Amino acid sequence: DRPALEQAMVASICSIVNEAIASQGRASLAFSGGSTPKAMFAQLSQADLDWEKITISLVDERWVNNDHDQSNERMFRENILQNKAANATLVGMKAPHNDINAGVSDYQSKLQTKIPLPFDLVILGMGNDGHTASWFPDAAELPQAMDVNSEQLVVTTRPASQPTDRITLSIVPVMTARNIFLHITGDDKKQVLEKGIDNNLCLPIHQALDMLPQAVDIYWTES
Repeated sequence: DRPALEQAMVASICSIVNEAIASQGRASLAFSGGSTPKAMFAQLSQADLDWEKITISLVDERWVNNDHDQSNERMFRENILQNKAANATLVGMKAPHNDINAGVSDYQSKLQTKIPLPFDLVILGMGNDGHTASWFPDAAELPQAMDVNSEQLVVTTRPASQPTDRITLSIVPVMTARNIFLHITGDDKKQVLEKGIDNNLCLPIHQALDMLPQAVDIYWTES
């Protein structure tokens, strides 16, 4: 059931974080937004971790202001940067620029200065259309986002199916992460993951699982 799944995830995250802090003095995490991880985030925020040594960043973000109800950063601040986790460092993706390309450059430089790489853990989600991160099947920028040889750590995607442009990690910094989780709920998403859509098993999530060199731990529950 969902609470048990979330408890198991929190236990795994705590173990990864404690190991990272013990070996390198810091832990660097990249989390996905959406509604699926909210309850898990709230539970994680109560964990006894050395939060001052933890940097949390985003896998992707909608290009909206940080106070917008669709902002992943806002969701993170309201659900994870609470309680014991209030002392963690959150590095948001939405910059004050109006121009999303300036925002991409800004975040690329943060990844080289403010965010310790490689990530100790990246948690991916997945949509019913098979997208993960903001690697959408209908985004013209998908090949660039999933180019394993690219020097771009961050890209913008403009999926026709979505009301807002996105800024997202490319596959490159995800490939070097020490651990990767995929967190999904519901039978619909399980079907997409296992069988694709209309027998199409080349959706972004399938491409990512094929390309990533690490084993990806999948956390799934029915509801």
